[in-house]
Amino acid sequence: MHRYTRPKPLAWFFFMLAFGICVGLGSWQVQRLQWKSGVIAEIEHAKTQAPLTAKTLPEDDAELEAKNFYPVTLQGTWDFMVEYHLAPRYFKGQMGYHLIQPLLLKDGRTVLVNRGWVPAAKKEFETRPRSIGVGNATINGLLRVGAERNYFTPINQPEKNVWFGRDVQEMAGFYDVKNVYPAMVDVVGTQDIKQLPVPSDGTIRVRNDHLSYIITWYSIAIGILIIFVLAHRKKSA
Repeated sequence: MHRYTRPKPLAWFFFMLAFGICVGLGSWQVQRLQWKSGVIAEIEHAKTQAPLTAKTLPEDDAELEAKNFYPVTLQGTWDFMVEYHLAPRYFKGQMGYHLIQPLLLKDGRTVLVNRGWVPAAKKEFETRPRSIGVGNATINGLLRVGAERNYFTPINQPEKNVWFGRDVQEMAGFYDVKNVYPAMVDVVGTQDIKQLPVPSDGTIRVRNDHLSYIITWYSIAIGILIIFVLAHRKKSA
């Protein structure tokens, strides 16, 4: 039968600190996995739904959240006097911006529409054909709810017309856009770099590496425990 020495207080402290951090991070990843799995389920459910229209766009916050990623079909007129540049966005490895433009609906509301990607050299309105962003339009897309921000998202630079999050109210306020709808729509269509802006292909890409993180952090915690126990086992005489 093995005998063990009593750990010193400092050894206990560092063990509990390291073990607790690893267990805590593993448990946090469990919560993240549950949340991410829910998001993926929402996306899959949304694919099966009939497109929302101007008449069926939800206004209530709870209903709006529940309709995230739903397909949308809208008719309106582009407000070509206003556009926003969402950065940085990449298409086939090339850095650029997503072009966001107001679409004026017949009922008086305005929806900020992410029309798609443009290369950095075509960011400014003057560098693109005049036909882009002018006149009446019928768009097919996906409803996108929320600013999509995290702790690492930079602060917007509205004075430079560079935006890093889908901050609908801040965007509308800066250019005094009236009756703005509290969510965006991403245009979905055929991707052809010769036709700007390049719309989304409709695929919502969600990384879900949390299970591997769970295994990693809990494995490290178990390793720390084993090392701590073995370090305090007395050698046989």
